[in-house]
Amino acid sequence: SSQISVGTPKVPLEAEPVRGKLQGDMPDLVVEMVRCADRISAIDSELSNIDAESAALELLRPLGLDLDLLSGYESLTVFVGTTKAPQAIKAAARGGIVFTAGAKPTVVAAFCENDSAPAVQSSLEDAGFVPLAVPEGEGDISARLADLAASRARLAVEERKLQRELDGWSAEHGGTLLASIELLERDMSLALGPIRVAVSAHAFVLDGWVETSRSDEIREALAGTCIDIDIQPFKITPGGGGHAHHGPEQQFPPIKFVDRHTSKPLELLTDLMGRPAYGKVDPTLFMLFTYPLFFGLILGDMVYGVMTIMLAWFLFKRIGHFETGMLASKFILYIGISTVVFGYIYGEFAGFEILPHGTCDIAGIVSAHACTEAGGMWGWTPSHAPAWATWVTGAYPNAGQFHWSTEELSLFAFVGIEHGLPFSMELAYPFHRVVPVDSGGNLEHLILLTIYMGVVHVLLGLVIGFRDIWLHGDVHGNAGPIVALFDRGSWIVILIGGFMFAYGFLGLGSGHTDEGYVAFLTSMRNIGGAMAGVGMLMLIYASWAYHGMPVLIAAFLGPIEAIGMMPTVISYVRLFAVGMAGVKIAETGNNMLYGHIEDGHGVGLLGAVADLGHQHVEGLVLLLAVAPVLLAIGIKLFSKQLPPEAGRFGLLHGMTFSGLFGMVLLDVDVVTVLTVLSPFAIVPGLAFVLASLDKADLSLNAQISLAMLSSWFVGLIVVGGVYMVVTLALAWLGVQFFAWGLGVASPNIHTARLHLVEWMKQFYQAVGEAFKPFGFTAAAVEVE
Repeated sequence: SSQISVGTPKVPLEAEPVRGKLQGDMPDLVVEMVRCADRISAIDSELSNIDAESAALELLRPLGLDLDLLSGYESLTVFVGTTKAPQAIKAAARGGIVFTAGAKPTVVAAFCENDSAPAVQSSLEDAGFVPLAVPEGEGDISARLADLAASRARLAVEERKLQRELDGWSAEHGGTLLASIELLERDMSLALGPIRVAVSAHAFVLDGWVETSRSDEIREALAGTCIDIDIQPFKITPGGGGHAHHGPEQQFPPIKFVDRHTSKPLELLTDLMGRPAYGKVDPTLFMLFTYPLFFGLILGDMVYGVMTIMLAWFLFKRIGHFETGMLASKFILYIGISTVVFGYIYGEFAGFEILPHGTCDIAGIVSAHACTEAGGMWGWTPSHAPAWATWVTGAYPNAGQFHWSTEELSLFAFVGIEHGLPFSMELAYPFHRVVPVDSGGNLEHLILLTIYMGVVHVLLGLVIGFRDIWLHGDVHGNAGPIVALFDRGSWIVILIGGFMFAYGFLGLGSGHTDEGYVAFLTSMRNIGGAMAGVGMLMLIYASWAYHGMPVLIAAFLGPIEAIGMMPTVISYVRLFAVGMAGVKIAETGNNMLYGHIEDGHGVGLLGAVADLGHQHVEGLVLLLAVAPVLLAIGIKLFSKQLPPEAGRFGLLHGMTFSGLFGMVLLDVDVVTVLTVLSPFAIVPGLAFVLASLDKADLSLNAQISLAMLSSWFVGLIVVGGVYMVVTLALAWLGVQFFAWGLGVASPNIHTARLHLVEWMKQFYQAVGEAFKPFGFTAAAVEVE
């Protein structure tokens, strides 16, 4: 039933007790559960009918007519409906009696004699009349609405009671129910087994695929019942190669993922592309490391990481009893943990940089190690983040006044690099990604790091492709080391050679004066260029020899395809760019909305709070003023645990009461108070005028909501104070949630693209079919 939520038992139940339960009281328990679920469904249907009838009656109530007056005549025909042109309706129903009320749409009740009903109906349709079903009943419509509201409340109470009973039933018997269903399905599968095989008068033949690792087990299991058992390992038949040769058609076995636990959530990504070809590398395990790495590198904020982990927990509680839901929640958990880790490395907390920044008193030196070697003093500039964010600095060495970078290493001194890593790469802890290098940060280091990560990631894909073609062949059936050398080795040579050429070329153009280093860069440029040229020739040959491309076309397209490797690698810079965009969104919200204080005055939320403090509205007094808003938010968050009536107190109600409390605490004069509350008089009058002019028909609730919202804006302009504090607080929270939501969606999109497009295209062939074995997989109950 859809009303119960049952998760698969963590430990499969024993089959014998489950069978005993099936033969015992389980059928009666299921009948009890179904009865309860059916009653809930019936209540849902009744509530739906009540809502539909209430909506119709709300439309009819402005007419001021009793319900029984709208139908039941012998000599009169009544047309009830809505229209946007009431004057045309009155003209269409000439000779009859017409009642109208409201505006856009206007509700109409037209009474006419039966003889003229067809003509009136035709005229009404031409005038844009939309018929409305009149609910059965009699008497005052308002009284009927009150009865429906009472019935709805009674049914809602009954439904909550039944749902609690159903939840209790699920907690006590849900696991046994799943095990019973699985056991019965297993019995049915075994009973229907003979229809899945080829049967003759004297024998049957079973032909299919089995897992290689279980072939001996299957042979032993069938030995007692089968006369002839033939299990042959599958072998790929290599194709020919040459021009336009695609090899013989061959049926490949279905693909089963290896049994895994930790990396299993990443199978969701692999299945987005399709199963890999038989014998080819399954990229799932690689993505267990690289996907969270890339995602955390982009989002990298401790608060957003915790929120992502909470989202994973929420999804697990809601849909974790389904395998896909469980895998999705674990996947989000992985990227959430990675986001927290990189947020710690970056020192970012809700968009704030919480760590102090180090600077050297010697101009031009941006490294702590270089500053010390030069005899300078490395000083610290404190963070401007609020105290509720900077408490996390306690988790850093020396409260964040710490800086380590690979510039302190001398691991590569044997090749002439006295300090640091090759290729100008620098890693640091903490790693200030939003601060330029000349200000003591690592922004440019991150850009360079993402390019190097792109080179390594793409190279990994090419190496996997090299292995796959060597052992199992390409899409045309060409296999072996020579094919792999030209088909994928060409790209490896192009990538490495292109990297060497680009580094040498750019390095020579950056103004280095050391003769030894200039000679090294020159050699790197020349060797890299030669390698890229050789790789391009290898690619041209591979296109001609193994992909059936005419030699002239291969020679023309080869250089173009080779150059295409450059944007593939450069696209990894999105790991920096997308993350920087998210940081700047959060930073803008923090600077403009949360604000800061200097010399007792400030801007943003903190400035508004400080201004109230100057007027002795601070601490618990301020908390009391904003309590209605906090109450409204709490009611919204925990609405399912509260009575339905509590939901009527919405955010606008809380904001209105907070504004009133704020004016009382600030001792605002009467004229200002009346000005702020004036929308409560203006809006009803405006609604009456609009209704009279048939321009709009605002319900009472809509008028109240509009009045509260208008009053809030007036208070924000005229009074400020609590109005300003609440507005800025809600706006800042909105920006934070927007930054987090964008931070979850956008990094996933770009990380998925880097894996599914830029990386997998180097080796992946999504031509495999999922292995769906005959029989069953034990989940809730053990195999007998």
